Amino acid sequence: MRVLVTGANGFIGTALLPRLKKAGHETIAPSRLDYDLLEQARVRALFRDVQADTVIHLAARVGGIMANKAYPGEFIYQNMGMNTIFLEEARRAGVKRLIYSFCGCSFGKNAPNPIKEEYLFREGGLPDENAMFYSLGKAANHLQLVAYRRQHGLDWVSLIPGNAYGPHDNFSEKNSHVIPGLMRRFHFAKERGDKQVEVWGSGKPVRDFVYVDDVADAFVLALDKHHEELPINVSSGVGVSIRETAEAVAEAVGFEGKIAWDSSKPDGHMAKVFDTKRMRRILGFNPRVGLKEGIRKTYDWFAANQGKARL
Repeated sequence: MRVLVTGANGFIGTALLPRLKKAGHETIAPSRLDYDLLEQARVRALFRDVQADTVIHLAARVGGIMANKAYPGEFIYQNMGMNTIFLEEARRAGVKRLIYSFCGCSFGKNAPNPIKEEYLFREGGLPDENAMFYSLGKAANHLQLVAYRRQHGLDWVSLIPGNAYGPHDNFSEKNSHVIPGLMRRFHFAKERGDKQVEVWGSGKPVRDFVYVDDVADAFVLALDKHHEELPINVSSGVGVSIRETAEAVAEAVGFEGKIAWDSSKPDGHMAKVFDTKRMRRILGFNPRVGLKEGIRKTYDWFAANQGKARL
């Protein structure tokens, strides 16, 4: 296939491109400097210029709890804006095959665990308030995709990666997610010789982490195997507490000081573990990289590539 990948220079895109090429696909990875996805004329020009028959749409405005709380308006505007425009222009360009990526935080805050794909919009109420505007914006565009499937007969589908982490992630202080944020703190604390690192929350929430290479492998498989309206969760299906995760990151970094938990800061979702039965059944896929191995690989990359890492 001739595959257009948006967000190709981002976290998942960086892992995905070499896998698509290895599978024999021709890849197109345009720069956002050339094609602003919030400008409809530029998105229309993109489809005219690249003539792709298949699209994997990863581009998004993303960030951790701090960023979501500080910029809720930007998160909902930029994500809904770019995705609404992009999907409409893909339809107009005659794209028959498209994979859209959205987020596990789109599920209701109180959805039962493990979280099945069927629970979206049906179980658990609104998403957690700490990322609600981003989450609902991304989920709304999944509904746009479903509407286009039904009206225009398009083979467009969605995947929902869990808490992905790995090389090329965002390690910045304000925009990082759990594992890269912890890794940054412990790394620089070790360099300074600090005896203690403060971590947000109680450490009790449970998350389902998945290594980025596993996510990328699932996307490649989905090109051939996923053709259903219902999205597919892409994750490990294994829950681990934030406390255990922090301890594993500290061990990988070699930080031997104390971890101090600031319970005055938000925990977010108390439990978020994904049901991965459909991933295994439809894609025939099980993640290969366990959490401790993935954390070690991620830290090895971070320690060797601080000049390239987003800090």
